[in-house]
Parts: sequence; C-alpha cells; structure tokens
Amino acid sequence: METSRVTKRRTQPVGDLGLAPAVLAGVIRNSLSDPRGLRGGLLRSIWVELKRFGAHNVRTIELSRIRGIDRIYVDGPVIRHGMLVLSALAALLECETIFEFGSVEGLTPALLAHNLARVQIYSFDRSHEMGSGRPRPSTDSSDPRITRLSGDSATFDFSPHSGKIDLVHIDASDRAASLSTDTEAAFGMLSELGSIVWYGFTYRPALYAFLERIAPTLDRPIYHLAGTRLALYSRWDVVVPDL
Repeated sequence: METSRVTKRRTQPVGDLGLAPAVLAGVIRNSLSDPRGLRGGLLRSIWVELKRFGAHNVRTIELSRIRGIDRIYVDGPVIRHGMLVLSALAALLECETIFEFGSVEGLTPALLAHNLARVQIYSFDRSHEMGSGRPRPSTDSSDPRITRLSGDSATFDFSPHSGKIDLVHIDASDRAASLSTDTEAAFGMLSELGSIVWYGFTYRPALYAFLERIAPTLDRPIYHLAGTRLALYSRWDVVVPDL
C-alpha cells in the first residue's frame, strides 16, 4: 500500500493584507460570472454599511451593549433573526402590552406571543386603511392575547392606549408612507418606561432619513442594533454606557 506524503511547510501567519490579492481576484472573477450577484449582494452590502457608518444622529451599537440581553433566550425560526431580537428585547423589558404597526401577515405578533407568556398584543392592520367603514377590532382566532385593529393611523383613535403600551413595533417595510403618523401615535401610547422599535433602518431609505431627522429632537437617543435592521428608542436605561 502506498503511503501518501504531505509536504510539511512552516505555516506563516497571514493577515488581511496578505489575503487582499486573492480576495480582489475572487471579487473580479465572481462579478464577471455573476453580475447580478455583484449588484444585489456586494454593492448592496457595502451601501448598507456606508449608511450605518455615515449615520450622524442614530448610533450603531452591538447587541452585547444591551444590558442583560445575554441572559435572554427566545424560540423561533432562525430566518426571522430580527424578530427574534425583537422578542428578546420584549422579554428583557418585561413587556406586558405591545402595539405593532405593520406585519399584516401576522407572523411577528404570533412570535411575540409565543415567547411572552403574559402579554397583550395589538396589531394594527393597514388592509382596511383605504376603506370607508369604521375601524374594526377583532381577536386573533388562534390566540386571544392578539387583538387585530384596522384603520388609518392618521385618523384612528389611539387614546384608549395612551400611556399604557410597553413596546411599539413599527415595520417600515410595510408602512413607509405613514412613518410620521405611526411614530407620533407610538409616543402617545408609550408607558413610563416604554420603548419603540422600528424595523428596516439600514434597508429602507424612508426610515433611515426619518430617524436621522427626528433623533436630535428626542429626549433619549435612537440606537441601531448591529447585525439587524432594528432601531431602538427606550425609556429604560438598557444600553451599557461607554467606558
């Protein structure tokens, strides 16, 4: 039986600079073979990072800077990474009431309810916003803790929830046109230690521009959570201060 031989060479440490020629060659090769991948993958990722780094009023922080987040465990599909983080925040903040704008498909409230045993969720559905009828509340048939609401956020009466909501979630991918009215309503509903989470910060231009504009006017900062599309405002001191 033949014994294969492996030539032993002393392994030299390779830094990023040493990898640069091979990486650049790979970028050129792959961009020529897959131009769509270049536009939809690399260039989009670079643009996302540039926006994140270039944000002047919304500061990006690592999830590890959220005080106590390392002790929180949630359950759900890994493909819904952002919503898992949202669920973890809701658990960390001990939310008893949640109001969400968007997510018409109902996956987000279902995931929140799955991870929070004692919670009441109000899910505002835009599906009837252009209708002429009165807003119609309804209870999710699969979970009595989820109440569906519908209407136009510019005219809807949110006063029954004033000062009672621990967490408001605004999905900008579904409601970019109503960011201002949704956010104004959110602040009116927040409890004393309430929080707002916007989804889509680095991916939705309308939300990026909107949060950059309003952040300096608020009493507390807005943070972008690195590795997610989430931006967070909280009346809790949830962020560990810089050393």
